[in-house]
Formats: sequence, C-alpha cells, structure tokens
Amino acid sequence: MDKAEHPSRRIKVLRDEVARKIAAGEVIDRPLSVLRELLDNSLDAGATAIDVHWVAGGVRLLQVSDNGTGMDRQDLELCWLPHTTSKIESELDLDSLSSLGFRGEALASISACSRVSILTSDNDTGLGWELLLELGRAPLIRKSASLRGTRVRVEELFSNIPARRKFLKSAAAEGTLCRRVMDEKALSAPLVGFSLSVDGQRRFSWKAGSLKERVFAVEGEPWLSGEVIEFSAESSGCAVYGLSLAPGSSRSDRKGIRIFANGRPLQEYALVQAVGYAYEGYLPGGLWPYAEVFAEVDPSLVDFNIHPAKREARFRNAAELHRLVVQAVRTSLIERQISFPVASGQLQQPLALESTVSLNRPVLRGRAQLPSLNAWDSDQHLAQKPVPYLPSGASPAFRYLGQVLGVFLLAEVGDTLYLVDQHAAHERVLFEQYRAQKGVGQALLFPRRFQLESEAASCLRHQLATWEDLGIGIVELTDDQFELQKLPQLVSGMEKELIEFLEHSLKPASDVDREFYASLSCRAAVMDGDPLDPEAARKLLEQTFGLKHARCPHGRPIWTTLTRQDLFERVGRLA
Repeated sequence: MDKAEHPSRRIKVLRDEVARKIAAGEVIDRPLSVLRELLDNSLDAGATAIDVHWVAGGVRLLQVSDNGTGMDRQDLELCWLPHTTSKIESELDLDSLSSLGFRGEALASISACSRVSILTSDNDTGLGWELLLELGRAPLIRKSASLRGTRVRVEELFSNIPARRKFLKSAAAEGTLCRRVMDEKALSAPLVGFSLSVDGQRRFSWKAGSLKERVFAVEGEPWLSGEVIEFSAESSGCAVYGLSLAPGSSRSDRKGIRIFANGRPLQEYALVQAVGYAYEGYLPGGLWPYAEVFAEVDPSLVDFNIHPAKREARFRNAAELHRLVVQAVRTSLIERQISFPVASGQLQQPLALESTVSLNRPVLRGRAQLPSLNAWDSDQHLAQKPVPYLPSGASPAFRYLGQVLGVFLLAEVGDTLYLVDQHAAHERVLFEQYRAQKGVGQALLFPRRFQLESEAASCLRHQLATWEDLGIGIVELTDDQFELQKLPQLVSGMEKELIEFLEHSLKPASDVDREFYASLSCRAAVMDGDPLDPEAARKLLEQTFGLKHARCPHGRPIWTTLTRQDLFERVGRLA
C-alpha cells in the first residue's frame, strides 16, 4: 500500500468543542445518566424534597427540582465549567469522600450535549438567579424569581451528537431505565421525599419516612405481603443494616437483592453472594432471597473513583464487610427461626436427639406396602404420647396417622394436619445430632490415608485446626497426602464419606462443619420410599416437633399443613 492510500497522521490537540463532546460521552450516555448525576447533586445539597419530571423518556425533557441549599451568582457562573466542584479541594480529599458527587463533571458534560437551564436561590427572599446554557455555548445569567433550592432543566439531549442519539432506545425503554435510577436513589434516602411526573402525569409522591415504608413504596410485592426481617451489625470502620424477606419469599435469580454503600447503589457481586450465603440452609439450592442491604463504610476505607458511573467500589476491608453482611443477615434469620412453645407459650429445650436406628442403616431400604390404618394411634394411645413442642395454641399431643405416598408422615395436631417429609425431617434431626457432639473425637483403630488434588489439599491444609475443633483429627503427611486419625463416635464408620467430602469441598473454614454435617445427614437419613414401622415414625415425629428449625439443612421445609378449615373449604363444606 502506498502513502496516498494512508496519508501520515500527525498528533494534534483536539478543539475544545470536540474534546468536551467526547468527555461528555464518558459521563452521560443516556437520560438515566443525567438523572443520576442531578439526583446526586440534589442529595448532596441537603434536599429533603425532590421532584422529577421527564418527557419522552428524558430525551426531550428531564427536570429535577429540589429544596436544597441552592447557589448564589458566583456559584452559578462556575458550576457548568469542567471540573468545578464544592466537594473537594485537593487529592487528599479523595481519601475521605462523604458526598455522592465529587468530580465536577456532571453539569459540564450535560451542557455539552443538551440545552440546560438552572434556576437557583440560596435564600428565602423569593429571588435568585437563572443560568441558560445551549450546547456548551457562552452562558446567559439573569435574575429571576425563585424559592430556595435548585431546578435543573435539560432539553433535547444529544441533539448535537446524532450518532449517540440514534442509539438510544424507545422513549418507554429509556423511561424505564430512568425509573430504576429513581427507585435506587429513593431507597438510599428514605428521609427525603420524592415525586415523579412522566409526560405531564403524576406517577407517585413518596413522603419521607422509615426505610421499611420506603421499601414498601418502591418495591411493592412481595414485600407488602411477605414477612419482613430487619438486620444490623457493625464493626470497626463499617456498619451494615437493612431488610430482607423471610425464606417463604424467594426467586430464582439475584435480582431481588440490592446493595448500597454510603448511599450509592453498587453492582457488588461479593456482597450479593454474602446475602445468598447467609440464607444457605434456609432456601433450597438455586433460590435467592429478597434483601435491601445498606453499608456505611469509613470513607478512608473505600474508593468510589474507579467507575465513571460510580457503580463499583474498591473496599480496603472487603473481607470484613463480607463477614459483617453474613453475620447481620444470618443472625436475624436465627432469631426468627421457627420454635415450638407449649400450649402455655413457654419455650422448652428440644427433646433428646437420640437415634433409634443405625446411622448407616436408618431403616430397611426398599419400597414396601404402606402402613395400614391399624398402625394409627388410637385415642387411648394418643393420651399417653404427650409432646410439649408443638405450635403455639395447639394441643400438647399429636396423633400419628400413618405413612402416605412413601414420603410423608401424617400427624394430627388439634385441628391441623401435618404432612411431614420424612427425609427432610430425619436429615435435620441427624444434622443437629452431629453438630451437638462436635469436638469429641475418638482415635481410629485403623487410621485412613488419602490423597487430594492440589487445590483441595491446599484448602484442607489451612483448615486442619477447624477439623480438629470438630473432633476430626487429620494429619498432613506430604504435600498431597493426609491421614485421618480421629472421628467423633456418631460418625465413626463414615470415613469414606468424609474423604469424599474433602475431595470436592473448597468451602472456607467457617463453613466446614455446616457443609460437612449437611452432607452426612443427607446420606444417612431415611429416603423417599423407605417404609417406617409405626414406632420409628412416632419417634421421628417427636424429634421433629422438638426441633427449633423447621427446615432441612439445605433449606427445604420439613412439613406442610392443612387445617380443618382448609379441608372444609376444599370440599365446599360449611364449617
């Protein structure tokens, strides 16, 4: 190829107008970006009421009005210039940011690609100033009537950048994106009132209030009908608080979890994962909870200046923050777990969790004919079987009715029929047994040597002390060879299962006992289709009703119920 086809290109300094349009594209890529920046400015100005209005998804018009501190003429003359800000003065201030905005790019970028008018006042005289900007040209400033606060009006976004405007979505789609930004900002500031009008019609007006009230207003269902759990925890340099829904409400993706840090909505997968981890054992695998998580972090421990839209952050105490989220959420779940008070309402200790069958062979495997009616408890037998761990208000006894469909144990408690999943129930009983005897190990007569892949070996190497605390003695022989020397009595004979667990588990040390015992209890528990003789079934029901947690270690409910009223309604019978 000759030089005529590819003429030499020399480095040039971009004209100011071109440079400003390019810079604007880094900060403002669609109406939602404009809205986000303007809302940040309003919140930083101490506004307690913010009104938003847009037309055509914010492309034709986007207006944000607030009752914040406002600006005087001198501020107004500078606010639209690049890198002008009241938030920082030197690079040292970047280590202690407490404001949402700080770069001084927003108004400069917006004015470079739209028509902008700013009406503002910093006093209560009813007079203020108005600034008119058109596509980055010299501004016009004039006196104007104005209440304290600021109103920013942005019109014809990207009218001077056709290439960018043609890639915008439909007005409805852009409006939906703007609404998401509005929701996020409203959730992060419940003490601020928000209102919205779209294409001239009022959509909502949210008053300042509590976090729970704001979540209900913004999220709607299932928050309005679900059981809301509040959580909080704090440590040096950070605090976590928020709301979640009880395990009865869940979804198959992570979209029900929102994360905020210092008032900013973040795409922080590690903290979303922390919420999911806290719910392990409460939700079946593949399901995720609903949660609104708010973190307050010492500004010196977080850097928000790593993403143009501030959607990501870098935490110096990321591990501690992750731990704190798990602790806060899990503690709240433990406090809300299902308990079984006696009829008087007083809590008792759970029944002794004694296994009535071999752990290796809890019942005879294989399908058999299901129990007949003559295996059911009679009234006389019922009176001799008190169980003081039933739901509040129920009779302090249950009637065992039998095993149905090879899966469920039926028990009558007052006016309620309990269908107990025999596998899930036995699994939870065994899980609690295993955890109750951890730390008491016995030396094996014949120690077992085993070898692990490098990653699993490295993981186990850092967890030897944790396993020792569980009463499971493991000694490292070489880089990839270990020897199992000690086991608790209840899991003796399950060396193979332990080694298989170690081969595949890469969980952190804090998760070892729960994951291991959940795995063992699942293997040892009675399976679907295993027949239970009446005495074994009654014993399992006694142990089940004595539990303080009505879910299996993997999060599935142990039972479901049908009341007398439920059954009457299903057959169309009047109670």
